[in-house]
Amino acid sequence: MLEQNINVDSLKKLQWKIMQNVAAGAIIPLMRIGDELGLFKKLADGGPYTVKEFSSAAKIDQRYCQEWLSAMCAAGFCSHDTELIRFHLNPEQQAVFANEDSPALMIGAYDVLSGNIHNIEKVKKAFETGEGVPYEESHPCIFQGTARFFRPSYSSNLIQKWLPKLTTATEILENGGRFADVGCGFGLSTLMIATAFPNAKISGFDIHEPSIKSAKKYAIDANLDDKISYSVSDAKSYVGEFDLLAFFDCLHDMGDPLGAAKYAYRHLSKDGFIILIEPTASDNPTENFNTIGQMYYSFSTMGCVPTSKSQEVGLALGAQAGPKKLIDILLEAGFKNAKIVYKNATNMVIEAQK
Repeated sequence: MLEQNINVDSLKKLQWKIMQNVAAGAIIPLMRIGDELGLFKKLADGGPYTVKEFSSAAKIDQRYCQEWLSAMCAAGFCSHDTELIRFHLNPEQQAVFANEDSPALMIGAYDVLSGNIHNIEKVKKAFETGEGVPYEESHPCIFQGTARFFRPSYSSNLIQKWLPKLTTATEILENGGRFADVGCGFGLSTLMIATAFPNAKISGFDIHEPSIKSAKKYAIDANLDDKISYSVSDAKSYVGEFDLLAFFDCLHDMGDPLGAAKYAYRHLSKDGFIILIEPTASDNPTENFNTIGQMYYSFSTMGCVPTSKSQEVGLALGAQAGPKKLIDILLEAGFKNAKIVYKNATNMVIEAQK
């Protein structure tokens, strides 16, 4: 190591960056414990609490309670009085950590992070062999976390912002059009569309049977099971003809995205549309080298690429594929007028017509 060539200022900045990441990583298990034991919800529903009051209300050990609260306060995830005697969640903290119906909820991210940690050995082996890790072999909290993490964004954007930007999509759904969600997961997006467009005929397909079972349960709980049809199927085996066919945050996960796009083309009605929701990315990788890019590349390394490489073809687009690769796939599949119709910091919406 040639220490004489080290720029001290650059070294300190790098070390501080690492300390920030270590602090963020260190709190992951505490967030999962707080979520699974209902600590955030208890803080949101009651209080302000003293440590003794909160440990009693939450039915946890007082010493562990003190340390957990201190960690949350240090992170800015919990509030306290000036004497550091009573603790509570302010409205913003409640929205992010405790309210499952909040459009700002982000606690699901820690399910995904925990799942990725559980999957380290499988992905490490894949690094060495070049093979993949089948989606169904992921830790169960990945499936739950993905649904919880994406739900707030879809709640805020799908009906109000994304669909109105798509050519005639709202009109098609209002007039009883046939909509398919390929890779629907727990079916949260299909539930939103069924609620907003009661005349639409909606189908959801996913390769993961437990996710389809969860989707059916959510539909029953929402009294929408008579409006949505769910089936276990991959992207090249579902049946039916549709006016709108959507791949929400999943085409880049597929082993054969071109084959999936060609199959979708054949299952669309004349002049039907394909819809992609994908993570926002630039075609120039260096423009993705930022906080959002760090998150997406990391998720992609642990989940998207291993899933794709476990399937036929194994193209492994990754979560930061960029619009050009995605649009080129749609054009090669036979679609026309492929374009980005909406983009924000985290998602981009692409449509193409048969």
